[in-house]
Amino acid sequence: MRLPPLIRPHVYAHPTLDTAIWFLHLRWLAVIGQLLAIIVVNFGLRVNLPLREIFSLIGVTAVSNLAYWIWLARLHRRGLQAAERLPGDQVVSSLMLVDVLSLTGLLYLTAGIANPFWLFYFVNIAMAAAIVTPAWAWTLWACTVGCVILLLKVKTQPMSVLSALHQDLTDSQGWTTPQLGYLVSFVTCSAIITYFTTVLTGELRQREHAIKEAEEAKSRNRQLESLATLAAGAAHELASPMSTIAVVSKELGRALEKQAAPESVLRDVGLIRSELNRCREILDRMTTATGDAAGEKLLAITLDEFIQETLLGVREACRVEVVTAPDSIATSRNLLPVQAAAQALRNLVQNALDASPADSKVTIRTKATDNQWSVDVQDQGEGMPAEVLERIGEPFFTTKEPGKGMGLGVYLASNVMRRLGGSLKFVSQPGQGTVAQVRLPLVR
Repeated sequence: MRLPPLIRPHVYAHPTLDTAIWFLHLRWLAVIGQLLAIIVVNFGLRVNLPLREIFSLIGVTAVSNLAYWIWLARLHRRGLQAAERLPGDQVVSSLMLVDVLSLTGLLYLTAGIANPFWLFYFVNIAMAAAIVTPAWAWTLWACTVGCVILLLKVKTQPMSVLSALHQDLTDSQGWTTPQLGYLVSFVTCSAIITYFTTVLTGELRQREHAIKEAEEAKSRNRQLESLATLAAGAAHELASPMSTIAVVSKELGRALEKQAAPESVLRDVGLIRSELNRCREILDRMTTATGDAAGEKLLAITLDEFIQETLLGVREACRVEVVTAPDSIATSRNLLPVQAAAQALRNLVQNALDASPADSKVTIRTKATDNQWSVDVQDQGEGMPAEVLERIGEPFFTTKEPGKGMGLGVYLASNVMRRLGGSLKFVSQPGQGTVAQVRLPLVR
């Protein structure tokens, strides 16, 4: 059985507010437990302990946890939700490092490794592996190993009840068999705990991420189904009146020609018929663009042919300039539902034309490699601020004037590209225009 990779940054989540609160409660529990243990040992078992130094170390943990509590309360008041990532990821990791050093100081004052409470190192290691990122978890593990080595080699404060074991562990000049045994067992066990906890935690978070993506895809599919139903209904309802208008306009044109009507009137009638044909084409494209064109066959097509197919239905195609990268593979062919994919790209080109001044050009930069097609559509418009860029692609969100667009072009294009295994990304800055970056994987 192949084990998953040790570190996958895109899988592992950073500490969230709920895990941070859990860690807060655990640290308070540690403070209370340490105080109870000191009281029992010093006053119950009559073992003299350096109480001032010990209480100072416990005080460091308590004060840092109080500051940590205040920080989390402020984040919560600002609206941070339980499952949201903390803005300061290093805070939790730093507190875990403080806990390791505090435990080392307490063990130093109470017989070192001879003190059975040294096993609480494993609690710190397991918490780090479960809460923080793998990089921090392994950093804390390395720090803990260093602390264990220090306790094995440095003369710690003895305790009468543990004096024999303490003397056996610390009297020798070199490494003894018990010391090596302690070190090897600790390094091995703690490394295994860190490894498998980080891996399993990462797999759980990866599964949560996949479930979230599946829910989002399901929501998008429902929206697409609604749009497809709307488009089909509109096409059905408009078919009859449009046919009537077509017949009437044709007969009207013939009658006006027989009566020698002015040329301007005949042009107006011709314009009505041409606009009617355009409405029919738009309705046909709506039924294709709202989905993935399930009934359309996959055709092998080159990138140049795909761009030419896209430009066939573009208004003011003369304003579009196509630039192909010098290292582009001209003969590479891709299997695509050509009409659906071309309509998706056509929407982006038309948006770029609408956003650019009437006397400017829109540039399409293309490149074909061994594994993907890259198409960048760059306009000469005013660009978009960050808050608008974040919402681009939402259904019915548009920056155009009322009556100029419904805000569906980018949304439908994004869905088509996603269903083809590709991606659509926008890069924009105010005053510098916008670039729509399309990436399509090569399917042979």
